[in-house]
Amino acid sequence: MSKKRPRVLPSVDTQLVEIYDDLANENENIRLKAAIAFSEANSPPTCHSPEQLSKVLRRLIRGLCSGRKAARHGFSIALTEFLYQHWGNSSSSDASLQIPDLIDNLVKLTEATGKANGQEERDHHFGRVFGAGAFIQSGVLLQENVPPNAWHRILNIIYEAAKKKPWLRETCGMSIYEAAQMICAGDHNPRFIQALIDELIDSGLAKTPEGIAIWLKVQRHFPKAKMPTGIWQDENPLHRKEKSKLAKILKETPIARRSDEQSPETLQRGSWTSKINFAWNVILSELMRGQPVEGATPKPMTIGFRDFWQVAVDEHLFSSISSEERKYWGFRLSQQLFGSASPDFLPDLFSPNFVRCLINQLASKERYLHLAAEKTIKSLLIRAENEPSVASAALRGLIACTSHLTVSFDDITKTKTVERLLALVHPSSLGQLVPELCVQLVSPGTIQEKEASARRQITIDQLTYLLKSHQKRTTQDTHGSECSSLTRQILGILATYSYFSIEKPRPSQLDCPVPPMSSRTQETLRTRLSTCLLHILSNSLDPTSLASHVVDVILRCEADEHMNSILDLTGTLGEIIPIARAFLGHVRKQTMSESNNKPMLCAFELLYSFTILQLYNGDGDAVGMLGDLRSCFDLLIERRQTAQHIGSELVVEILLSYVAKPSQLFRRLAQQVFPIFIPIIQHEGLLSMIKVLKTEENLSGQYEMFENDAMHSVEDSSDDGSNIEEVDMTNGNAVQSSPDEEDDSQVSSEGTEDGDQSEEVDEETAAFNAKLAQTLNAGESTDEDMDDEQMEALDGPIASMFKARKKLVSKKQQRMEAKETIVSFKCRVLELLETFVKHRHKDLLVLDLVLPLLTVIRTTTSRLVSARACKVMKDFSKRCKGRNAPHIEEQQGAAIIGLLKEVHLEVMRESSNAHISACNQASLLLAKILVGNDKKAVKAVAEIYAHTESSMSDPQGRIKKLFFVDWLSWAKSVEAIV
Repeated sequence: MSKKRPRVLPSVDTQLVEIYDDLANENENIRLKAAIAFSEANSPPTCHSPEQLSKVLRRLIRGLCSGRKAARHGFSIALTEFLYQHWGNSSSSDASLQIPDLIDNLVKLTEATGKANGQEERDHHFGRVFGAGAFIQSGVLLQENVPPNAWHRILNIIYEAAKKKPWLRETCGMSIYEAAQMICAGDHNPRFIQALIDELIDSGLAKTPEGIAIWLKVQRHFPKAKMPTGIWQDENPLHRKEKSKLAKILKETPIARRSDEQSPETLQRGSWTSKINFAWNVILSELMRGQPVEGATPKPMTIGFRDFWQVAVDEHLFSSISSEERKYWGFRLSQQLFGSASPDFLPDLFSPNFVRCLINQLASKERYLHLAAEKTIKSLLIRAENEPSVASAALRGLIACTSHLTVSFDDITKTKTVERLLALVHPSSLGQLVPELCVQLVSPGTIQEKEASARRQITIDQLTYLLKSHQKRTTQDTHGSECSSLTRQILGILATYSYFSIEKPRPSQLDCPVPPMSSRTQETLRTRLSTCLLHILSNSLDPTSLASHVVDVILRCEADEHMNSILDLTGTLGEIIPIARAFLGHVRKQTMSESNNKPMLCAFELLYSFTILQLYNGDGDAVGMLGDLRSCFDLLIERRQTAQHIGSELVVEILLSYVAKPSQLFRRLAQQVFPIFIPIIQHEGLLSMIKVLKTEENLSGQYEMFENDAMHSVEDSSDDGSNIEEVDMTNGNAVQSSPDEEDDSQVSSEGTEDGDQSEEVDEETAAFNAKLAQTLNAGESTDEDMDDEQMEALDGPIASMFKARKKLVSKKQQRMEAKETIVSFKCRVLELLETFVKHRHKDLLVLDLVLPLLTVIRTTTSRLVSARACKVMKDFSKRCKGRNAPHIEEQQGAAIIGLLKEVHLEVMRESSNAHISACNQASLLLAKILVGNDKKAVKAVAEIYAHTESSMSDPQGRIKKLFFVDWLSWAKSVEAIV
């Protein structure tokens, strides 16, 4: 029996198999490494016989026809390099395999034979086009010894594929375009370019996006090439007369053609794809490039970038009747240009239809192209962050295109696009942007008052945000001077149109608002001016000069015959303003001449400037405050040697009047200048602030604090309770919590509501309900048994009861508003006292605050006031350590001991843990001051603590735990030292 012969397997080069497999890998780096390895393995020394060359070529061409996604890219690179290695040099090429033979093999191996399905046929078509592209990229066809028909055959292969298969047209066009690029980059015979153009015309693809790109490429780099006539006007696809046709071609809409033109069956590329045709980039680059190359004939009738964008993109891609797919192309184009175009072209991108579509898509996440619109805005903002000059250019286009809107772009789209761009504008570009905003403020583009007011509101907000975002740069970077100039310019605009109307003709018509500013717009301007000044007070190193600039603008406008002030300057005001102007000039003169009192002089200039501004805002108290400031200036500056103590009390009263105002601006102003006057504040000035802390938090306390207005309020409210808002009037203005203190007010009104008031309201409500029930049950019959006369008889008593109930509710509201007013005022005064303690904690005068602070912590019904007072006491105690504690003379020790006894009497009153803790801090502070100046004083302090412990009633031990533990610990350390 014969033995079975073993099967002999053919040898397999596993390394080469891996290389072929990696050539189809989707990872680009792996494909490139495989292409390099393939070139090394099949270089001429190792692969030189015709059989080897044919085998490798056949394997590479079959790889091009593979259905794997990345196979065509990897195998086309390998084929390009293989062709270049073996046929790139005519002297080293094998005579048995010539270029025409290679082209025959390409056509043969990429022919779909048999029963190939649609996908296989598609793969073979792609393989043929990629193979032809590899022949072009290798450069073997551009050699002089290669037959001319080889170049024509390759071009014909590509053009035929583009004609037969529309979905291949862009790929074919890109191959031809890259061929033109390669010829332009090298020193090749012009016949190759001429053949390329001739084949383009013969194929009928000249009026396609790809044909236009090829045409422009050849025309730019080969100006002497013979371009066929009759295709484009003056042989220029970008001619102005061709813009409509050009737009339709790029939109890939079939166009009407002449009968003598050989057109393909369709000019569309088959199914839609999200990828933008490369021809767009070629055309846009050509339009943005500008000057032609040397030797080219200038084309004066070439369409401009703005016109092209308007026609091809805005009117065709973003048209209201355009499909979502074409709008998506438009967004993709916008993203590319926002990321790469020169800033000079960015304003042109904000065309009407584009902006309308952008707003619509950004406004709702449910919109089909919402994400595409978001990416468009994101691409603009990312570039603006890296290139600040882009922000200014984009803003000019966006603001100009949205100037017709009555709602801001940011509000409609629910984004902060404009705000972010305003913050990113480079200071060097502000000189262009602000005048454009001013023009829109003066001339909003409509004569309808309501619509004009809405548009002006948007512009005013933009000016305000621009100032706030750039004002900080005055001290942060090298462009501080430019930002300071911007701040003054915007403040001047806001001040001018806030207080004056221009009705007479002026040399510059831009300054005359059309239509005139409405009262509502001027009110908005004044509000934004206050907002800007508040921001300047908080962030500027020199708020005085900016505030003075605003007043100077107002006073200059007052003297301008072309302007009419909105303030009635007849009577007293007409006399006050010249005096105020003169006194402000006197203060400035003193500020420039004196150096010792310069901070205080600047503070007076700041206060006086703001008070003049308040006068123009219509505040009746401003007249009196101007007089008080003049008196205070005389006492503290002119007669500071003899009357400074009187002036210190007066300046505290003035600052308290500012703090009491509802305006955040004037409260911030008082906080800004208060530290300057702290060194001169004496006992009388401190008493003025302590008086506020002692005020009761009710109607009587409000009457005491704001006597004149409260009296007027009580008289009016006694009639029908309808004018209860006047209870909260301070200096002619309603006192209410500011936005930044609304939460605090809510805490004080909700969390610390007085128990007696609640019980009183409950009793009143119960009494009202009982009286109402008694009235309704006065008759024994039910509602159904009552006749009309009986029911009418009840109308009078019931109406009287509800009227009385309304008055009851009004009184309750009055009590709540009065409490919130006093609580808010106390909190602001405690902020001033915290600053005072910070600067004067070494001064014995600060000890005058100890008992008032402890008292307000115990008596207040507001947890917010209590917390603020505890903080002041805690800060005072922390700062007075070692040498930072107040120094006392021997004769002053008795007064300190008396104060310590009063603190101990205060702690024995029924109170909260916060009060006990504050008393503990105050007691230890006084003990440290006494012992720090006289070690023997520890005995007297110990006796006071012993007396307090023996005389207090503390069954739960709460006070002992909080008050005496710290004392015992401190006393032991002192005893050891003594």
